[in-house]
Amino acid sequence: MQRAFAIAITIGLACGDAVADADGRGGALKDRTGCVVTLAREGAATCTIVISEEAIEFERLAARELRDYLEKVTGARPPVARAPAEGANVYVGSSSRVRALVPDVDFDALGSDGIVMRTIGDDIVLSGGRPRGVLFAVYSFLQDVVGVQWWAHDAQFVSARRTLTVRDLNVVYRPPFDMRHFLSGALHDKPTFAQRMRQNGHLMRFDTAEHSVVKLLAPEKKYFDPHPDWFMYSPDDGSEDDSYSYVSGLRVIRRIVKTGRLSEASYEIAERTRRLPWQVCTTSEGAREALTKAVLALLADKHPAWEGDPKVVMVSQRDGRWECRCDACLAVRQREGSPSGSWIHFVNAIAERVEREYPDVLIGTMAFLHTLTPPSHARPRHNVLVQAIPVTRNRKLPIGSETADGRIIASWCDIARHVYIWEHDTNFRNWIKPHANHFVLPRGLRFYQLQGVKGIVVHGGYGGASEFERMRAWVNAQLMWDPQQDERALMEKFLQGYYGDAGPMLMIWIDVQHHAVHRSRGIGLGSYATSTRGWLTLEDLNTGTRLFEQALRAVADDETLSYRVRRARLSIDIVWLERYAELRRAAREKGQPFLGPDDPQAALMRIAANEFSVNSYREWADFSEYTDRLRTALSTPD
Repeated sequence: MQRAFAIAITIGLACGDAVADADGRGGALKDRTGCVVTLAREGAATCTIVISEEAIEFERLAARELRDYLEKVTGARPPVARAPAEGANVYVGSSSRVRALVPDVDFDALGSDGIVMRTIGDDIVLSGGRPRGVLFAVYSFLQDVVGVQWWAHDAQFVSARRTLTVRDLNVVYRPPFDMRHFLSGALHDKPTFAQRMRQNGHLMRFDTAEHSVVKLLAPEKKYFDPHPDWFMYSPDDGSEDDSYSYVSGLRVIRRIVKTGRLSEASYEIAERTRRLPWQVCTTSEGAREALTKAVLALLADKHPAWEGDPKVVMVSQRDGRWECRCDACLAVRQREGSPSGSWIHFVNAIAERVEREYPDVLIGTMAFLHTLTPPSHARPRHNVLVQAIPVTRNRKLPIGSETADGRIIASWCDIARHVYIWEHDTNFRNWIKPHANHFVLPRGLRFYQLQGVKGIVVHGGYGGASEFERMRAWVNAQLMWDPQQDERALMEKFLQGYYGDAGPMLMIWIDVQHHAVHRSRGIGLGSYATSTRGWLTLEDLNTGTRLFEQALRAVADDETLSYRVRRARLSIDIVWLERYAELRRAAREKGQPFLGPDDPQAALMRIAANEFSVNSYREWADFSEYTDRLRTALSTPD
């Protein structure tokens, strides 16, 4: 089983010739504490940032970021030079000079993202693996040592200090997850903020199934019409309700013919052969050879400029439960006990061929829905990556060895050298409404680390007003870097930093949600929940409304903070409107207060005015569509 690997963190122990022991546990250190490095004194820079001629672009960026933020903190702009100068020197990079300063550090063990932060006499070394480690060392230094906080792409905290000193710093660390990618509106299209959060999926250009098997064989009609046997066979079982049936597949083809992606002949071929172009036949030698050529062509173009590791090309099933049910594929499925078996055989063959020319490339495939369970006999090759996606599990409970999905993940880690996880941190039916899983993913990350998972993709909400979207992005990015941190402490830190004095009330509201969902026995929390009914009661909503009112009073004099609190409150405001008649009736029957709006139509008008520039409330659906639905709900008796 591949278990977690991380080089140790040791802070406040070393100065001068401190040396960490080889296994990374920080044991045999020569403790020479009391060293102080002064970077600025009374508003004047007393240090030089040293970067070598051989620095790569990420390291030059690291030096610029360090210079700019030291100026923001101290008011003094330190020089950036190619050689050390009088006073303190901050060596930024992974040059031969830097490596000579820290001869005990195994840079190969740092991978692409591991960091080194060390005081040495009157100087500091900020270094790490290539290509990104030095950049992440600088961001770690600025956040954890200097105290700069990037709460969101448009919100940061910089503590002004005219004198800045660093004492006894020694950190050698490799994050347990080699790939960290949080997909949400808080980080999407915000590469600078994402890399300050030490995310690397966007820097690696990680392929989030962009190259599924069907897309690699696009356009479909180019391959499907002459080679229908390359694609999935679906028996005519007469099922019209199943979205993944032969009948449903024909309907989809009929719609797509109108777009030109498929031809009229495609429909006739599908009808005659019962083959559908939504998935490949994994036992087809022709499909395997065509996909191998497609992957090699992609790598011929992409690989020369691809820096760092891991390099991953996804050769994966299409989203959903489409699968080939020809006799050969069914035989493999029966032998392996899971449809994943035929996929592992399929990608193993492609990976074997790719390795001859690109030994540093991993071929990835998803374990998703019907393919989540590992095969009984097939084993992924050493250059195959399995990306497991436990999408259907109960989100009110953290994944672990006591859960069925947790045992499945552990089984994949037993048989595969490289396992990534695709997690979900929102409700994809409506990512604005309350979703009481704030503590769940953080605890799951520690389980994944223990199992030796190598990469994490977290799919969160978009749209600009997803429930605590910015807190989720910040907290989980911190934990993807170091899962052993305390998630509650991180939440409280963010809420205080981003919402000011309103933060404590918002933390209580998060706790109210979690008590509510766990109080409701027999009620799960899925990633596609249609309503909060069943776990979020009138009493809970009244409590939440009071808390938001207190929060708004606490920041009434600050326009920016008030705006942020009102935006967070949107999650509870829409629940009042969505369940208005039901909650009104419950208040009357129980003799309890009703703290929802007295005039729901006026409240809806305010929400529909879109003060918070909400783009969407769920995937591929505009916010105006949701306000129309609320309007309909308010006019319909419950």
